[in-house]
This record gives sequence, structure tokens and C-alpha cells, in this order.
Amino acid sequence: MQPNGNVMNKNSLYRFLFYVEQNYSFSILRPLQQYAKSLGHEVKWLLVGKDVSKQFLLPGEEMLESVDAAVTYHPDAVFAPGDRIPGFIPGLKVQVFHGLNESKRGNLYPERGLFDLYCTEGHERTGTLLPLAQQRGYFKVVETGWIKLDSLFSYVHDESYSRPQIAFSSTFSASLSCAELVYDQIKMLSQQGNWQWLVTLHPKMAPETVAKYRALENENLMFFDNDRVIELLHRADVMVCDNSSIFQEFLLLGKPVVTVNNREVQPSFINITQPEALAGAIEHGLNPDAELLERIAQYGPAITPYLDGKSVPRVLAAVTEMLQQGWQDRKPKNVWRNLKMRKSLGYWKW
Repeated sequence: MQPNGNVMNKNSLYRFLFYVEQNYSFSILRPLQQYAKSLGHEVKWLLVGKDVSKQFLLPGEEMLESVDAAVTYHPDAVFAPGDRIPGFIPGLKVQVFHGLNESKRGNLYPERGLFDLYCTEGHERTGTLLPLAQQRGYFKVVETGWIKLDSLFSYVHDESYSRPQIAFSSTFSASLSCAELVYDQIKMLSQQGNWQWLVTLHPKMAPETVAKYRALENENLMFFDNDRVIELLHRADVMVCDNSSIFQEFLLLGKPVVTVNNREVQPSFINITQPEALAGAIEHGLNPDAELLERIAQYGPAITPYLDGKSVPRVLAAVTEMLQQGWQDRKPKNVWRNLKMRKSLGYWKW
């Protein structure tokens, strides 16, 4: 039985679809896949657009070859870490987010009537969405914790290294990114060989910037694709970043972060404004004082109270509860946005 208006038996097993447009989505959704399949649910992936690569699928992960196949699959629920999802694919639309709440866009999620359920990571994002849910009436907000943290906290990395491991990551927006600003410094420091650099860049980063950093690869600098971010986070001793939300994940592991021109400097990280200060700031991160370590320890609970590695069961419980209660699609038609998505996906069946 399909969920649209039909009450489900509590022992029902469901068909789930993962809607993916970026490679970072793999590490976000995999803990949900593992848990759902362990309970007997069915999971398939739909990879859409030029920014996601099917080569990152693991053995046993099932991919639908087209949007038409996804419509025919008729999922009970569709999960997306991104900000959009086509309304013409059947099923309960679930937003699981691609990062922790970000101050760089004012902590306001752009609710556009595309999702039926928002699974938030903490009180701040819940507080922005819940009043809208009560006002608009067509979607639900459940505070579950962020599912990627289940992978982050369960990952085991027990290798040791002969020299410090320094991660570098940057967001793509020119006004928020430090990638070009610190390039010469990172090039120089990587040539010195005192540290091992681990570089990953936002998937929307300008191709020419990505090419410059890839060209630096040598025995002192490694480039990590987006599907290996969790490995990078665990391996690194210090992270250099800017305004990207990835440094929040690093802080949740209890490790120091150096930011460059962060827009909202916090006592839990080391911020610099000049690239020449980078080496000294990294040394500070490698030898943190007690005050910095205490600030880092306080950071996690301030962002999300769900640090128990059990966010996935809470998300799945919220989804199955809606399905079992006879969920019905009450979202606005969103004609213009859905037409744009139909055009971008080349799907015109009605």
C-alpha cells in the first residue's frame, strides 16, 4: 500500500529513495541506509546531475538509472540532504540537511514548500522552522539530530603518523572562502614538509581553484574527494578552514580549528585575518592551551544536544510515524520550481 492517505500497518516495510545531487551526500545518508536495511526496509539511490559520481557507490548499493525509474519505483519516502527535491517523485519528502546549522546565512533555512518533514539537528534550526510549520500547516518538524554524526562518531581510525596531519577545507562562495587567500602559504608550507596536508574543497568550488590545489599534490599534500571527508576529519590533528560548516564537525571531534576571516568568530576556534599568520596559528592548534580545549569541549552541546550517535533511529522513527498515521501531501503545488526541476532533469511525463 502507498502512503498517500492510506494508514500503514505498524509492521510495514517501506521503500526508501535517496535523492543525491552532490558527492558529500554519500557519507550523510549511509548510516540511514545501514539502519533501514537492517530492519528490512528497501533502499535505492537516485544520482542526479553532473556533480555526483556513481563511482562512489559501494558494492551492494542499488542505483536507479533514471528519474522515470524512480517514479516507477514509487518510494514511500524520499530523503534529501540538499535544498530541493522534485515533487513529481512519489513519497513523503524528508529533509535531512547537508550540514549543521550555519550562521553564515543567518540561521534561516529557506523553507520553500518542497518537504513534508524536516529532521533538524538542534534547537536553533528547530526554532526557525517550527513557527513556519505551525503557520503553514503542510509540513512537520522533528528534532532528531543530524544523521551524518552517527557516521562521524562511529568511524574508527587507529593509524598513527610520523608528523602532524593538517586538514584544509574551504567553502565555495568567494566572499566566504579563504582558498585563494591562503594558497601561497599552503603551497610554501606543504613544500617544507614539516606537516602532512589533507585537502578537500567544496564541490561547488571554482574549477580553477580546485585545479590549483590538485596541482600541489606531492608526498606532503594529499587531495581528498568529498566521499572521504569523514576519514580526513578523523586523521587530521588541526583543521584550517573559513566559513564552511565542515569545521563544526571537526570541533565535535574535540580537535582545534584555525579559521581565516570567519564572519562570526567564536572562542572555540583560532581565527586569523592575514595569511602570514597561518603557520603560527597552526602551531597554536597543535599545542592548544587548557582554555581552548575547554571551549572546544563546550562547543558540541551548544550546536546540537544529539551527540549519542543515535540520530538515524530517531529520523526513521519520525518518518515511519508519519507514514503509519496516513500522511497526505498538503504541500503547495510549487509549479514554477517543479517545472524548473523537470527541465533540469529532462522529465516531462505527467
